[in-house]
Amino acid sequence: MLPKIIYIMGAPGAGKGTQAKMLAEKIGYHQFSTGDAFREVARQNTDLGHRVKETIDNGYLAPPEMAAEIVMTAVKEHIESGRGLVFDGTPRTVAEAKIVDLFFAEENYGKPLVIYLAVDRAEMIERNSKRKFCLGVSGDFPVVNDDDRRRCEERRGMIGVRPDDEPGKFATRWDQFMTLTYPVVEEYRRRGELHELDGMPSVAEVFKSVMKVIDKVQN
Repeated sequence: MLPKIIYIMGAPGAGKGTQAKMLAEKIGYHQFSTGDAFREVARQNTDLGHRVKETIDNGYLAPPEMAAEIVMTAVKEHIESGRGLVFDGTPRTVAEAKIVDLFFAEENYGKPLVIYLAVDRAEMIERNSKRKFCLGVSGDFPVVNDDDRRRCEERRGMIGVRPDDEPGKFATRWDQFMTLTYPVVEEYRRRGELHELDGMPSVAEVFKSVMKVIDKVQN
């Protein structure tokens, strides 16, 4: 049986969101982006929204308790409705992972399937400084073709680079990942629960590798 929770992990720019979206559509799960959830909060004109926006725009991670709460709420909602979840960008810290893992055990949800996309730092800084998003809309999305551009215009969004994708801030995000998130990856590896894939090839090639993991687990 395929676990009800799947993590797509990786450094900033590794393609987690793209692979999570493709996988969720393929296997009938719901894709949940912790980053998108925080960006939604950051758009709100509240004290929390302002604090979250400042944190995100400067490339820093949100507090683990807050991130864990968002994850646990989503898990409970979707699993109780009978649907699995593909997370990208979760868990982000060892503290968050401990909170969420304990929650999974208490709720008898089982262990998540963990897929890690390994990428090169220099390549990611270059790649992310050029990628464009539809900004100023709920659930901002990558703009890679004319259809995306039209969809952004219809929703009255603005096409541009995310503040945290600018080279200087992206470098901060990368350093935050290596300091705070990579230890989570190493812990899953130590337990023998990590499926590490090369995240540098094309989107299609990486997805083939992801599906090989899924097929192996199912069979």
